[in-house]
Amino acid sequence: MGKYILRRLLLGLVTIWLVTVILFTGLRIVVPAVVGDVVDIMIDESAKDDTELADRLRAEFGLNKAIHKQYFDWIGQLLRGDLGESLFNGRPVSKEIQDRLPVSLELGLIGLGATIIVAVPMGIVAALKQDRWPDYLLRGYAVGSSSVPSFWIAIVIITFASLWWRWAPPLEFTYLHENPIQHIKIMILPGLIIGLTPSGSFLRIMRGQMLEVLRQDYVRTARAKGLSETTVLYRHALRNGLIPIVTIIGLILPNVIAGTVLFEIIFLLPGMGRYLVESLRFLDYPVIQGTNIVFALIIVASNLMVDVSYAWIDPRIRYS
Repeated sequence: MGKYILRRLLLGLVTIWLVTVILFTGLRIVVPAVVGDVVDIMIDESAKDDTELADRLRAEFGLNKAIHKQYFDWIGQLLRGDLGESLFNGRPVSKEIQDRLPVSLELGLIGLGATIIVAVPMGIVAALKQDRWPDYLLRGYAVGSSSVPSFWIAIVIITFASLWWRWAPPLEFTYLHENPIQHIKIMILPGLIIGLTPSGSFLRIMRGQMLEVLRQDYVRTARAKGLSETTVLYRHALRNGLIPIVTIIGLILPNVIAGTVLFEIIFLLPGMGRYLVESLRFLDYPVIQGTNIVFALIIVASNLMVDVSYAWIDPRIRYS
């Protein structure tokens, strides 16, 4: 087990390195060749011909160095835990991420928690009531929830709530330590809406997996031994039925967190996704690079946790 985890950690480090290469190449070579660099965006139309100003800004930002020197300077910063400072407001990127990452994590985890709480019991019920009206009803919900974009639901809710009940999302965000009740009120609605769309896919996967597990020989043997249906279901069937769910959770967790950008914009939440989108408008290199590295670390860490959790969920799985 220890050797397996070590191999996975080494593979994760290689993955992160490849992310840095792709990110740096795209941001510092490909994008400037198409739309220009950050200095071109900074200088307004009246100063387009001021080459002295442009050269001074590029020297200040280190963009006048050879491209490989810029890359190694950035890697050296990363190894020291320094993500740099925003080119536009001078704020440390690490401090901004420290303030914004908890918002995105909380929003994504609320959505994921809502998905699991709704989908897992529904999937079990649908499997136990196969081809009966509860099964048809739940499968209809799964198809419907998967077909409607969750951000569209958010826009509809805000639109009609403002027209009918004069309600709109607060313009000012309140952190948990400032006012817990107000914070929960702000976060709960977007979190629940985020969890709506994936719950349909989770439900169908859980239903299919439970149907497969309930037909296994060890389940029939447990029933033949006289064990109660509850014991058979929760102790024997459910644990094995959760393996693909755990896999999917690990795979979609980073996407849920990174995909909160639309909800952060709609509900005016100061999260990572909104921070990244705002920085893309101005090609703020340190912000774009820092946020993407953090997302890559979350993806690698979640995949590692999923792989390690297999042995706990299913004792038949062992690592050499």
